[in-house]
Amino acid sequence: MPKLSVCIPAYKEPALLEKALQALETQTFRDYELILTDDTPDDSVRQLAEQWQSRLPLRYQANRPALGTPENWNSGIRLAQGTYILIHHHDDWLLRPNSLALFVQALDEQPDAVFAFANTDIRRLSTDERIRLNRPSETQLTQLRTEPEVLITADFVGVPSTVMFRKSAGLFFDSQLKWLVDVDFYVRALRQQPQAAYIPQALVGVAIHEKQVTASVTKNKNLLLFEYFTVAEKFNLDLRQEPYAGAYGYWFWRLNVQSVDEIRTAGFRGPIPAGTEALIRNRRKFGFRHWYIKTVMFVKYRLLGLKRKDLHE
Repeated sequence: MPKLSVCIPAYKEPALLEKALQALETQTFRDYELILTDDTPDDSVRQLAEQWQSRLPLRYQANRPALGTPENWNSGIRLAQGTYILIHHHDDWLLRPNSLALFVQALDEQPDAVFAFANTDIRRLSTDERIRLNRPSETQLTQLRTEPEVLITADFVGVPSTVMFRKSAGLFFDSQLKWLVDVDFYVRALRQQPQAAYIPQALVGVAIHEKQVTASVTKNKNLLLFEYFTVAEKFNLDLRQEPYAGAYGYWFWRLNVQSVDEIRTAGFRGPIPAGTEALIRNRRKFGFRHWYIKTVMFVKYRLLGLKRKDLHE
């Protein structure tokens, strides 16, 4: 059995997938299997997989019909034989030849950690410009151990491509979620085993582009409302307390939510948490807070030219 299963849930974009495969080919850690589960309606990804089967330990599975997100991710988990699993999105890539080795080392050295995660280099696909370096603060690392639910307000762990987890945890991604699907997974994992191994280096690159699932999700009011209240019920969040009040108030402002009825229209049937109506009434306050922070950042980093910590290791 391999030590690691790298699972790539593919959907179209063979050029981006090939970049990911090229980075995998350079890895110094070799004890892994590569599982490519494909939702693509044509043969473009299958043909690419055939070209790479002699170069990588690759198993290919076409999903007919397509499974969608995140069931395509879960199909890779079900096929995985490794002790550790990495869900590697087809449009992300490993930054260093020892990226896999460092992930595996972190889990080997910290047997109580349910997953290992690293910093993420987030870049704009069209220009290769760094948007930000996603990395946690010391305060956030402490919160991860004591109150992992804060990830719902700000995902400082990162995308699934930068999280290697133990197969023995027995976890799958919640198929009713798309926007919060990764943080929901992390919270459930940490509630089960409250320890994560952090690697303070950027090991994975993420390209931001218009064809990503998240690009369309952020415009889908009903989907976002349904998901935020689904996880609020699942994890018993108190929306009267920070940071949850601020996060939910922001989304009420951004989505222009004017009544609880809109949450029901979105399909949520569970109990409405205490404090929801007050947050909806005061949503403009949270909008003002958001724009104030954006303005301060613009002045500091664009006008004054100060160095942004989130752009540098």
